[in-house]
Amino acid sequence: MTLRSDKAVLIITEKFDPHADRVIDLFKQAGVKFFRLNTDDFHSDLLTAASSADCNICFRDHFGRSHRYPEETLAVWHRKPIDPAPPLAIEDDAARKVVLQETIEFLSYPSCIDGVRWVNNPHANLRAQRKFPQLRLARELGLTVPRTVVTNDPQQARAFQREVAGPLLCKSMKAHAFRDADATAFIFSRKVEPDEFLEAAEQMAHCPTLLQEYVAKDHELRVTIFGEKVFCCRIDSQNVSGAESDWRRVDPFKVPHRIVDLDARIEAALKRMMAAHDLSYGAFDLIVTPEGNPVFLELNPNGQWLWIELITGAPLSQAAFDLLAQ
Repeated sequence: MTLRSDKAVLIITEKFDPHADRVIDLFKQAGVKFFRLNTDDFHSDLLTAASSADCNICFRDHFGRSHRYPEETLAVWHRKPIDPAPPLAIEDDAARKVVLQETIEFLSYPSCIDGVRWVNNPHANLRAQRKFPQLRLARELGLTVPRTVVTNDPQQARAFQREVAGPLLCKSMKAHAFRDADATAFIFSRKVEPDEFLEAAEQMAHCPTLLQEYVAKDHELRVTIFGEKVFCCRIDSQNVSGAESDWRRVDPFKVPHRIVDLDARIEAALKRMMAAHDLSYGAFDLIVTPEGNPVFLELNPNGQWLWIELITGAPLSQAAFDLLAQ
């Protein structure tokens, strides 16, 4: 049930965000108040003030709409904010860096003030997204995880490969992409055969690298949890060329998706993981082996979900709306 309130949902995101657009349409239909704070063009779109007089942080956009946090806030949806663009009037690079640092610092203030429900607080996200601690917690909760090592020691990496005695999966711990002079390149998880790995192992001395045993898949699961609502989507990545090691490499609309039931034991463990990190939203990736055994891969505390709704018709936007508006 949606609760009517004089307070508004504060949405912190960027201008191009189809997820926010979708849920905002539901807010409008239900008459739920909201204030959208797009961080990308912060200086041209927003005026701000934090005052000790009433202990609120005020945001006012160029349309004249305003919002005071936390006094007027029902909940905060920390969706996908990006770094603000520098003011056009400032051309000096050093000055631009200082302005960016000060602006990011100011934008961090609301998340440090208690009393309002966040989906999710960025400090909780930052802790929850760490991949190796995730695996450690997943094991404690009774989930199966791949054998994993993170190292910048080539000797240790080679020993791990000998232990696995087969292909490895190399995946980034944080970086999603990089940009050179010509284009942006995305970083996908990659299956590496033993010969190729041994040839390149010495390069790991330059950077800590996350390596996992490559676990054979029958299919994959994307489990998206909004509070108590759980959507388990089966992704048949092994049926599509190029999607076998990382289905994000191909158009997701070409990969079969369907909503399925999730084992109650797995669901309970994932919810306990969210509770341990004080999360009310989370997106989990798992695989299911040819023998039918589920294997935990990772938690993305701020993961995307709209593509699942578009492919399967499952009401994930409504679940996001309910979590924020109730």
